[in-house]
Amino acid sequence: MRNIFFLLSCISGFLVNNPVNIYKTNINNQIIKTYEPLILNKENMNALIFFTGANSLIPGDIYSNFIQSLNNYNFSVSVVTNDDSATKIFIDNIKDTYKEVIPISHSSGYVNIMNTINDKKNINKGIFLDPVDNSFLVNKKFPFLNNKNSYDLNYVENILILTAEKSYKGSIFPKLEIPFIPAFALNSEKLEQSNPNLIIDKISAENYGHSDVLDSLWADLMHGSSISKGNENRDQSNLNSYIDWLAEQIHDFINKNIEENVEFSNTVSSEEPDNPYSRSLFNLYNDDRYG
Repeated sequence: MRNIFFLLSCISGFLVNNPVNIYKTNINNQIIKTYEPLILNKENMNALIFFTGANSLIPGDIYSNFIQSLNNYNFSVSVVTNDDSATKIFIDNIKDTYKEVIPISHSSGYVNIMNTINDKKNINKGIFLDPVDNSFLVNKKFPFLNNKNSYDLNYVENILILTAEKSYKGSIFPKLEIPFIPAFALNSEKLEQSNPNLIIDKISAENYGHSDVLDSLWADLMHGSSISKGNENRDQSNLNSYIDWLAEQIHDFINKNIEENVEFSNTVSSEEPDNPYSRSLFNLYNDDRYG
């Protein structure tokens, strides 16, 4: 029965909610919460170490739908805090337990990844969702200078960068909208220059915003405030399809199944009034703006 359940959960285009075990680890008074499927042994699971936004200060509860989607792809997900020393201890404690340990960040959680993984020989992949480099605040470096060392990677060989394009685009008409990220977006050209052997895959969701990965209450709040505009279709099924798509890209990247020249665009079709929230083809493309 377990094997049947596992097969159903992996059928393309059909995901079910796997039963999940949730437990907490206390390291130096820092609570790291782990969510993982019950249907696999740990040695057959990849462990994602999740660095949330605001330099890992945002609680994982705000990303519960995203975490659930990752669990549905049979990932263990551990949400760490902004205490990088505790995260390093946690990674050392689990490195021989799982198939592979892979850090993933949203927004400025990227900085915490860079502060954490550079001495970890067992980590050779990284995943960045809308990476924001505010290291000048965290590491007290003057902004916009060529702080080359902050881009050095010692052991990471492959990186996936997922960008929500509406975070990078503003408008003047019909009303002024200032893009959320550009001034502090990760400079992937510097990342590549500092690490010439690094392989970077870049995937973009054209019609989604920086906060659409959050649970809908918070994503809608950010969208409504115009601070971080997201997809105009705020229906839950549409936001869920985006989060599922993110999890799918992460799964494919880790399992080396990324295909070229596919672009993600989710639009409302006036020709299909009975099914207005269609999940379109999710496509990859290389964006020259990101190097």
